[in-house]
Parts: sequence; structure tokens; C-alpha cells
Amino acid sequence: MKKFNIVVCLLCLFVAAPVMADYYGGRADYTQLSAYSAGQGGEFRIEPDTGFTLSNSAYADTTKNQGGVAGSFQSFCLEVTEYIYDNSYIKVSETFVNGNPGSHAYKGSESGGDDLDPETAWLYTQFATGQLTDYAYTGTVDGLNRSQTAGALQRLIWATEEEGGNDFMSPFKGISLNDGQRSLITDWETAYLGSGWSGIGNVRVLQLYGSYSNGEYSCIRQDQLYLVPVPGAVLLGLLGLGAAGIKLRKFA
Repeated sequence: MKKFNIVVCLLCLFVAAPVMADYYGGRADYTQLSAYSAGQGGEFRIEPDTGFTLSNSAYADTTKNQGGVAGSFQSFCLEVTEYIYDNSYIKVSETFVNGNPGSHAYKGSESGGDDLDPETAWLYTQFATGQLTDYAYTGTVDGLNRSQTAGALQRLIWATEEEGGNDFMSPFKGISLNDGQRSLITDWETAYLGSGWSGIGNVRVLQLYGSYSNGEYSCIRQDQLYLVPVPGAVLLGLLGLGAAGIKLRKFA
């Protein structure tokens, strides 16, 4: 039994160990649904295309497969100087600009790239899992519909990533915020500060490109956000398998 335990533990550690290297995510199409977006920002639906490998299993029902598009998930733009195009090639960033484990946008307003901010990671995690307080996933919340809450979240993400638009009283990129949206932004920032969150969790930047060949990317496009499946789910499954094996041996 001891031998079995050791093998299971080693296997769990091997599977759970993160691999910190950028990887190819395939091609995707992008749709800005009018009911979910605002101006030049808000939610974009990332839709599987050729060679698409990204799972949407970490997403809530309200943030995946919207409009009946299987395998899709909702995301937000990180840059204000780059644009979305269909059939973009995806590089999933697994490092900060300095090469340490993390994730970063490429080019845009920062020529050398821009590390993903922990607050953005927290906001997107809450959004993607359907837990962002007062976000109008369905119907209206405090008089705001999904398009309006998406506009507020997009503005806050841009501001957090130092992409401009910090003056929430003024229109920016076609997004004008009312008092309810500005109050919502304040509430989200307060919630983040009280959350105890650190790091970027399981959020990664999707760096989009117009061309990909033999591991080389070119023609820079927009950067978007992605919530990867929780590695711990695999670990828990293996631990459960190990416990079941131990139980069977015990009562054999």
C-alpha cells in the first residue's frame, strides 16, 4: 500500500506541475454582440476555428456558448490601440515581460509589452465564473443591462491596464458611463481591495496575430483575456482515484 501511495503522489505532482511556456491556441473568430457590448469595447465572443484548443470548462453558463455557439467564451479587450479581426491566430502568454511565470499583452501602448495586472485578473475571474457582483448577466441589475455593465467593466479593465480612459466622467472609445455605471466601478474596485487577491490566478492573455507559421507569429492584433481550466481539478481527480484504490486494497 505504501508503494501505491508514493506512485499516486508522484503522478499527482507531475500532472499538477505548471508548464510556464507560451503555447499555440489555434485560430478563432470574434463576434461583438450588440446586447453584450458598448462602443468599441465590452464583451467579445471568442469562437473556435481551425485548430482551436482552448477549453471553456472554467466558464459559467452565462459566459460561455452564448448565442448557441458551442465551445465559445466571452472576453474583453486589453488594448485600445489594436483591433479585433476574425480568423486570428492565438498565442497564450504564460510569462511576464521579464520571462518570469505570469502573462502579458504584447505591444499595444507599451512597445515592449505590458504585464497583466492582478486587479484585471480578479475582475475577469469573477466575470467569467458568473460571480461579479451586480453584473447584469441576465435582465437588469439596479437599472443597468448587460451592455451597460459590460461597458463599465471594459472601462475599468482599460484603466487598470493603464490604457487611458481613467476619467470615467468622459466618453472613451465610444463608451459613455452614467452615474449607475460609475458607482458600479467604484463598488468593484472596493470589492477587489477587500478580496485579499494576489497574483493573476488562472487568467491568461491571448495575444492575437494575423499570421502563424512554423512557430512564428506576425501581424499583431488585439489582446484578449482567457480563464484556463483549474489544474487542481486534475489533481483532485487523481487523489480520488488513489483513495479509491487504497480502499479497495483494504477491503479486498
